[in-house]
Amino acid sequence: MSYLNVAEVETALQLAAGPANAGFTELITLPRITWEGRTCRAIRIHQGAAVRGGVYLLGGIHAREWGSPDILINFVRLLTDAYRAGTGLSQGGLSLDAGKVAEIVDNLDVVVFPQANPDGRHHSMTVDPMWRKNRRSAEPGDPHCTVGGGNGPGVDINRNYDFMWDFPTLFSPRAPVQTSVDPCKETYRGPSAVSEPETANVAWLLDRVPSVGYFIDIHSFGEDILYNWGDDDDQTTKPEMNFRNPAFDGKRGITDSTPGGDPKKYQEYLPATDLDDLIHLGTVMRDAIATAHGRQYSVKGAVGLYPTSGTSDDYAYSRSFVDAHKGKVLGYTIEWGPQRASIAKSFHPDYPDMVPIIEEVTAALLAFCSEVAGRLAAPGRDRDAVSGMKGTASPRSEDVVARYHITVYGADRAAMADLVRVHGVRVYAQTLQEGSGGYRVDAVCDESEIDKLTDAGYRVDRHEDVDEAARDSLRHVGTGNRFAAEAAAALDGDAR
Repeated sequence: MSYLNVAEVETALQLAAGPANAGFTELITLPRITWEGRTCRAIRIHQGAAVRGGVYLLGGIHAREWGSPDILINFVRLLTDAYRAGTGLSQGGLSLDAGKVAEIVDNLDVVVFPQANPDGRHHSMTVDPMWRKNRRSAEPGDPHCTVGGGNGPGVDINRNYDFMWDFPTLFSPRAPVQTSVDPCKETYRGPSAVSEPETANVAWLLDRVPSVGYFIDIHSFGEDILYNWGDDDDQTTKPEMNFRNPAFDGKRGITDSTPGGDPKKYQEYLPATDLDDLIHLGTVMRDAIATAHGRQYSVKGAVGLYPTSGTSDDYAYSRSFVDAHKGKVLGYTIEWGPQRASIAKSFHPDYPDMVPIIEEVTAALLAFCSEVAGRLAAPGRDRDAVSGMKGTASPRSEDVVARYHITVYGADRAAMADLVRVHGVRVYAQTLQEGSGGYRVDAVCDESEIDKLTDAGYRVDRHEDVDEAARDSLRHVGTGNRFAAEAAAALDGDAR
């Protein structure tokens, strides 16, 4: 066995979306052609009506990290084969029964873009094994670049997204940000934000599937599971201290762990509920990896690796802060595999050494999807019961806080954006509407959160208790969902 080449990745993706799986897969052709004329494709896996949740898995951004597309093709094959056959699946120490497999496909949009930089992958596999960037040619007036050993013109796609791309302005001049304005450097950010076809394709797919609420970019190496943010330390108490506020320009990127500390005390804001979810789901992946082959990955904020700008995971998460029309997308980067004696072998190990990594990361991604799908299938289920992959749930006790489907009304777009970035409200994607008196959006809140929104000047219309509604719907959905009876029983606490 060996790594899949560029053509084999594309063939595997097209086979997975072939006639045998046509009822629950969609092959998506990305709109932008690469610099060397290649067309990229992704696959969407879902059965049934539109859903409220999705997971977007991305790979192959950095050319020399050969294992990332192989991981995602393995994930796609396992999931589609099991769902088509109506069976369970096993990977490493993780086992999902047929019901859990169906729960993922029936309740999630699973979007997989395994090979976002095919030009770079081909160059790395056939010419320069240490090549990282895309294959953009040098522009007139660019400096002459030494070629070989990973050197040469091109853009680091994972520094080209529209998140703090203008790092010389936005970061402290002392910040050790791992981004460059030099076209010869391997972390070159490009001539402008989203200048590259590969970057534009990744962003386009986020818009194409608005149900996506989670984004995972697969990289090597370091055995880390990184979550937002990557520009500075996280904080949850000062919403005004954020990447959009020009008052903090020139102060970002000095973490508290930097020798001498951060004299400006800048930290990047995110709602506490988001941070809790990022850590919890990161831990779900970490535990699945440990079960597979005993490897111990770290779960930490992305800035713990080094400060960055223009990265995919932070771009995905930042979108809803910038534009309230866009749904919230929590972002991760997985850095698979340990550092080895050779840096080249750290990025692309010998294939026998890659096989257990493929298994452990695939297990992590399946565990992640199962956790998220379980929440959507049965919103009232206990978090620990869902993450256990056992198909059982705790009964809803009397002290569980009821959550309500609500409609929130605000005077302007800024007020609606503040629902997410200030109040941490979980809004439904694509429900923002403008009317004669202002704006409205649908969301889920508990009683105390509704009171806080009212005190803040919002008008709130309360609808059904979402957990009770989910229970009633599952009881009466009939044969449309093969596992409705089991899910309803779990919600009632009757599962054994």
